[in-house]
Amino acid sequence: MPASDISAPQFAFLMGGGKLAALIAAFDWSVTPLGPIAGWQHCLKTAASIVLRSQVPIVLLWGSDGIMIYNDAYAEFASDRHPFLLGSKVRDGWPEVASFNDHVMQTCMRGDTLAYRDQELTLHRSGSPEQVWMNLDYSPVLNDAGKPVGVMAIVIETTEKVMSERWRSSERDRQRQMFEQAPGFMAMLSGPEHTFELTNASYMQLVGHRDVLGHTVREALPEVDGQGFLELLDEVYRTGERFVGSSLKAQIQRTPNAPIEDRFIDFVYQPVRNPTGDVIGIFVQGDDVTERLVAEASLRKSEAQFRTFAEAMPNQVWTSTPDGGLNWFNPRVYEYSGASPGDLDGDGWAVIIHPDDVARVAEVWQNALISGVFYETEFRVRRHDGVYRWYIARSVPIRDAEGTITQWIGTNTDIHDQKAVSQKLAESERRLQLSQGVAGISSLELDIATGNVFGSEGFWDLWGLSPRESVHISVLEEIVVPEDGDIRSTVETRKDGTAVPNVEYRILHPATGEIRWLSRHIDFVHDEAGKPTKMYGVMQDITARKEAETRQLMLTHELEHRIKNILSMVSAIASQTFRNTDIETGRTVFADRLRALANAHDILNDTRWTDASMLEVVTNTIAVFPPDQITISGPPVSLSPKMALSLALAVNELGTNALKYGALSTPSGAVSVDWSLIAQGDAAGETLVWHWIETGGPLVTPPSRRGFGTVLVENVLANDFEGLVKITYHPTGVECVLSAPMTKLN
Repeated sequence: MPASDISAPQFAFLMGGGKLAALIAAFDWSVTPLGPIAGWQHCLKTAASIVLRSQVPIVLLWGSDGIMIYNDAYAEFASDRHPFLLGSKVRDGWPEVASFNDHVMQTCMRGDTLAYRDQELTLHRSGSPEQVWMNLDYSPVLNDAGKPVGVMAIVIETTEKVMSERWRSSERDRQRQMFEQAPGFMAMLSGPEHTFELTNASYMQLVGHRDVLGHTVREALPEVDGQGFLELLDEVYRTGERFVGSSLKAQIQRTPNAPIEDRFIDFVYQPVRNPTGDVIGIFVQGDDVTERLVAEASLRKSEAQFRTFAEAMPNQVWTSTPDGGLNWFNPRVYEYSGASPGDLDGDGWAVIIHPDDVARVAEVWQNALISGVFYETEFRVRRHDGVYRWYIARSVPIRDAEGTITQWIGTNTDIHDQKAVSQKLAESERRLQLSQGVAGISSLELDIATGNVFGSEGFWDLWGLSPRESVHISVLEEIVVPEDGDIRSTVETRKDGTAVPNVEYRILHPATGEIRWLSRHIDFVHDEAGKPTKMYGVMQDITARKEAETRQLMLTHELEHRIKNILSMVSAIASQTFRNTDIETGRTVFADRLRALANAHDILNDTRWTDASMLEVVTNTIAVFPPDQITISGPPVSLSPKMALSLALAVNELGTNALKYGALSTPSGAVSVDWSLIAQGDAAGETLVWHWIETGGPLVTPPSRRGFGTVLVENVLANDFEGLVKITYHPTGVECVLSAPMTKLN
């Protein structure tokens, strides 16, 4: 029913009921146990009229199901649940507190009342759980016969009050904890009269353990009146802005009937606010710094004495603040530099430092300030006539009783002449080191009495050791190959100076495990009695020379062996080629076979006769045959010189035969050369299978006799590979298969 019809007689009880009156009039109550409004009992209408006109949140729960009728104030409390609560059962309307409401309905429908104060419940008013606190009053509504027919519930939310009280309680606990842990004095003052609520032990000690709690500052500490502290408290309370005081004098009576003392305090007046931001008190915190100020006065006196002493020193003396700003120099600095007092303060000292040294000096100085450790560095300082001289600067931090740096004291000492001498010596030593390095020589010094060996830069690398100052000679003796130990010096030959001056021996390099050859030349220095005290010497790595000598010897023997082998092979080829053939044919075949042998030699020369690639041997050998009719494939395989030569001859023989009689004699023919490595599955390793097969050529018939080419392939190739060779004359083409153990190739 429209809200405008609320003036109808049947809705007279809703008059003055606010927005909910219109909603109740328009609601279809026929779908609820209450039925249409026209049939409502007089007691229901009366109760509803009372609820609607109330300014506090009230809800009427009618009947045993607790059908909900409520006012505008309750609708605001229900938030997003309104207007869906209207006409619903209370159990359905608030399912999250169904058991609570069941108890309420059961109790009140028996005629009893219920009351709760700050009752905590979790409600879903806005779609998510919300913790709330409420004052709840439940009373039964009676009909004309005095029987309970409903429940009237007054709902006053107290969440804000409960949270505020909890905050106050936690704030007090936090403040008490702060008081208990604070090293300085503390007090909590409340209200505009500044009444003491809390104090800690330090504060009570400051005011002579007087009973101040519950009293205003003016009452508890009458002697502070007129000293300005009360006026500061009033200002902080009024403006809400804190006040910080440093070393302010306060006249305080620290013990009863005692004279008033002058104390100096650092303190803060910090305003304390409630949750709404209003100032409700002042937190006082500070320290009694009287003893510190007395100590500082003594320190100033001590500093005056220090400056008197420093001004009389011949060295340059300076001081710095904890952050590194120089703030005082003795007269020696000004006399040397020609600067005026004040010119060098702060970072101004950099103007008399050589431009190339400023950045480095500043970095070292900054690192010392950060770490708080002893400072030392060298730099060039400009004299009043423009000349730069080298100085060494040293500075130490001065700390107070707590370990905090209060200042730095430093000195500058002229080391120019000393540095010039050191530089010349260093240059001389460097020239010697460079000369030794260019010559591949390192030097050593042995203290015969201690057995300690000192070496030049390259000495340690020569022995495979990390750089160090010295090492006992026994460490080096352990590195020498045992078989060569006898040719080195011994304890006895070193003591009597009879050690062999020039020797060569081997070492087992600790870092690489290599055998290295060293050459050593020594001499002795004797004392006045002629007894050796030092042994000096030079050493050189001669491994390359020794290896070259060994290689030269091996090459000589190898050359002799290879020449004999080559001559034997050429002789055999010539003998077999020219047997039973005319001279012209023999010359052509002989030339082809020598060419194949030469190609294999070229490949071996490229690798210094160490090994040859199977792919290169096959490719180079068949290069003279039709390339578009031959395919080659296979994995990388390394061959020994003997294998490479025999394979080259075998491929040449197979290719020549194919060109004359087989697949390469016609354009349609093809030759496939491939090889593979087949794993054996045990310690035997792998097997090489090399395959030559011809297809597409003339019909093949087996030869009536075995020629030199067949012997070369079947016997020589098989023997040099220590494997088996099989040649099969298929009608479709010749097939040659070589099988050899891979372990024999390595």
